[in-house]
Formats: sequence, C-alpha cells, structure tokens
Amino acid sequence: MKKIYLCFLGIAILILENSITNYLSILGVTIDFLLIFLTVISLYMDELESSIIGAIIGLIKDITVGGIFGVNALVYFLVCYVVSYSRRKIYKQSKITIFTLILATTIFSSLINILASIAVYSSFTISRLIIRGIVILPILNGIMALILYKVFDKSILKLKED
Repeated sequence: MKKIYLCFLGIAILILENSITNYLSILGVTIDFLLIFLTVISLYMDELESSIIGAIIGLIKDITVGGIFGVNALVYFLVCYVVSYSRRKIYKQSKITIFTLILATTIFSSLINILASIAVYSSFTISRLIIRGIVILPILNGIMALILYKVFDKSILKLKED
C-alpha cells in the first residue's frame, strides 16, 4: 500500500512541477523536485520497488512533458535502482550525505539529458547545457533537497519504519 501512495505522491509532484514550478526558473534552470523525491524515497525502499516507481513516474513525465521519449523513465529507473542498491552503505541522517547524493544524481540525470539532447537536437550549445545542467542545477537541487529534508524529516523517517 505504501508503494501505491508513493507513486501517487510522485504523480502529484509531477503535476505541481509541470503546472507551477517549471515556470519559476533560477538562472535559467528549474528545480527537479521529482528527482529529489525519488532519490530520497529510494534510500528507504527495496531496489525493485523504488525502480518500478521511478520508471512509472518517468514514463508519465515523458508522456506529459514531451521531449525525447523514454529518457526520463530510464534516468529515474537507474537513479532509483542505484540509490536503493547502495542504501545500506549510506549514512542517511547526514545532511551532507543527502546533499552529495542529490548532487550526484542530478549530475547523472543532466549528463544523460545533455547527451540525448545533443544527439537529437542540434540547436543547443554544449557550453550552455553544461553550465546549467552540471553546475547550476545540481547546486539548486542540493540546496532544495536540504530544505525539504529538514521540513519533511519525520515523514521520511516513517518510510524507514514501514
């Protein structure tokens, strides 16, 4: 039942992201709340469960947002699987660990999206994509993850109990 709630929560975050937060850009970049959400829940879930949730939410994002179909599903699947697989080796209560983990998953997601965009579209400049995707976005996601982790820490720890 927890998995269904988390999947619906991810879809709700996707709806909010598409309708509100994508129009609030900072330095030309919008915060990826779904990636933060999926990374944090993957710390407390089994590999199969979290990767399925990541793939489902990624497919729904691919369908609703557009772009290169399947890239978000692949990225979210891989992020959820790797974070879940490594969860026993990660100290989850440290804010530095959470920041570093969000930084790494955002850089991975940005690299995959940059490579896919360069392969499909030729209108983007590589330097602009790298500055926004590998420098600005990971830092913004990391800072937002720390804020959200502090606000929702009791709810997140309930995932550990279930």
